[in-house]
Amino acid sequence: MEGMSAAFVATLKNNREKLNTKFAYARHAYPKLDGDVVLAHLRTLVEPIAAAVERSDREKTEEIVLTVYDFLLELLGKGLLGTETRYPALFKAWSHLFIQLPHLLIQNPSLFVASVSNAIYNLSTNLGTRPTYWIDEMIRIGAKCKEVAQFLAAGEIVAWRSGMAHFRESALDACLTLDDKLGKSALCIPEDNLLPVDLIVFKMRNDPWLAPWSASTDNHRPKALRIASVVGAFRGFGGLFTSPPEVFTSSGDFYVFDNQNCWLMTADLFGATLHKRGTDLPDEDKKVVIDYEIDKKGKVTRFGQEVILPELASSSSVAANKTTLAVTVPHSFGIYLIALKES
Repeated sequence: MEGMSAAFVATLKNNREKLNTKFAYARHAYPKLDGDVVLAHLRTLVEPIAAAVERSDREKTEEIVLTVYDFLLELLGKGLLGTETRYPALFKAWSHLFIQLPHLLIQNPSLFVASVSNAIYNLSTNLGTRPTYWIDEMIRIGAKCKEVAQFLAAGEIVAWRSGMAHFRESALDACLTLDDKLGKSALCIPEDNLLPVDLIVFKMRNDPWLAPWSASTDNHRPKALRIASVVGAFRGFGGLFTSPPEVFTSSGDFYVFDNQNCWLMTADLFGATLHKRGTDLPDEDKKVVIDYEIDKKGKVTRFGQEVILPELASSSSVAANKTTLAVTVPHSFGIYLIALKES
């Protein structure tokens, strides 16, 4: 116990029986839960958190330790924390974010720990997202948040910027719930930018390929037709598809399918996510007027602009909405997304 937080040591001594009972219940739910592993994580994860809380508000230390201990048992029991976990970002969140934001942890420890752990788990289970980027950004932004509610709203915005494209609309809505400076910080825009955040959000609503920093200025660079993103990969290389996919739209949304399953696809500047819909395909949009055209040689035209993309020659399927053309080709496991986008 030498060198450890005094409040942490006192909490362990004063609650020995309660902690042992919690462990016994957890062991019953998770038979593989190892007592030595729990003790090791108490020392390496919980003690530094307790020390940070003690420096901020000593009276809160016991409550925080007991709350964090409950989550620790559950996450270790489920294999989400520990040396063999598939979610190493969770360890980073616990060992960095909680320690650097004790003022938020103290306010509502259950909500804060659960929300952060859930965010990291969801980011970690979506291909192509960046959970460690989310942690780094939320340490930066969280230092400016006075309330947990602000942190959670900012967290949704940063989760979107970390690759969770399906959060786009709710994240833009969340921008409007924050004060101007915090909203800009969550969008990675300088807080002294003169354009109001609600106007920046308005400009981004109708263009999924417009970056916040571009929307925050009137000095736009020229847009050109280009491949904005390539989504998906062969299952054997870490993707989802077992055969080259095809794409269509239903009710204005993009759907892709291979020879086994169908997915709803969301995509924008920050990334793309695929959401499994099973084996049944939704009804395809029949009478769709689109602004894009693509010929057999891969020449794409829209609003008088054109670009020749030889890799899209002899496409196997084509679909589009107001902003994006989606194209698949016979021998690729990727879905090519073409849009008018700044260089």
